[in-house]
Amino acid sequence: MSYVVHIWEHPQPTSLAAAEKLHQYLGDRASPRSAKWQQLRDEIEARMVAQGTPREWIEFPIDPEHQERSYGLEFDGPENYQEVVVQSATGLGFSVYDDQAARLYLPFGHVLTFEGLSRFDRGDGAIPPPRLGVEDRDAVMARCEAAWRPRLEALGFSFHRGEPFRSEIPLVAERVVLVGKQTIAINFSTFEERLSFEVIAAIVPDLPAAVLEASGGIQRMQVRGREYRGIAAFMVDHGRGAEWMSMGGTLRNAEYVDRLVPALFEYLGDEILPMLDACTTAGDVLRAATRPDEGPGELLPSRLPLALAWVEGDSAFQHFYAQYDKALSHWDKDWAREVCDALRALPRGAATA
Repeated sequence: MSYVVHIWEHPQPTSLAAAEKLHQYLGDRASPRSAKWQQLRDEIEARMVAQGTPREWIEFPIDPEHQERSYGLEFDGPENYQEVVVQSATGLGFSVYDDQAARLYLPFGHVLTFEGLSRFDRGDGAIPPPRLGVEDRDAVMARCEAAWRPRLEALGFSFHRGEPFRSEIPLVAERVVLVGKQTIAINFSTFEERLSFEVIAAIVPDLPAAVLEASGGIQRMQVRGREYRGIAAFMVDHGRGAEWMSMGGTLRNAEYVDRLVPALFEYLGDEILPMLDACTTAGDVLRAATRPDEGPGELLPSRLPLALAWVEGDSAFQHFYAQYDKALSHWDKDWAREVCDALRALPRGAATA
């Protein structure tokens, strides 16, 4: 019997009811083409052939040009087809929603049912690797650093291990652009005896001290992706707004680290680096701030675009504020008005001091 399952890459819901809402949300939602649809097709085909099934095992193979957030795939093939799809998709960080069976297969060998979250037998005979402990952090960071350093340095970033802060040690990439500095920090934490990571990308504009003080002392504008490709497999959606979600998650065992190594660059390559490349000047940042829906990522609302506009001059400041006020339609905008009042009170000499 054939029926359809739904494959997506998105932060993990915590219940089947939430999974159904997510299914409805992602259905038919347009998205830029993702190279991972081709990866998924290749992985499924390789597994099927390895199990002795000819390439003509399915009438409608995955379309690598698919441009929607979820993929409805028909289960209409050999007996082992469903098992292979689940193995292949979850191994690449996708979730597989089987609404007829009331099961959501999640990355790294977990399944969500009405009874809750549990491990599941993926049918490949693999035993889950031992759980990682906080003592494994140095080895995990060393592996990630070796994989990421050459790629980030090729993009013009310097790369180094930052100073420990509380339970965190960061790997930090930085590059200087006309507006100031761009940073990508991957923080590895051992808080509450769990090994976890978080990715924070930001633009740090070069502004006079008086202007920064009038802006509330904030020094960076955070850049986030919209779809979290790559690192979505690590993220759990607890029902908070996306702007407050942590871009990362717990590294429970070696499978998670195996996935994290390529996953970071899926997230950076698809969503963060295009935004950073498009925000190298003050004018670029102001355009991105007032056109929040145009890029693969977004600048989170901040006081700093107002400060950049003020430095450009009074007319530029007034024009930008009017546009930014509209772009912040779903945010509490009292802070923007307060910053505007503080900036207007500054003498123009502060723009160069």
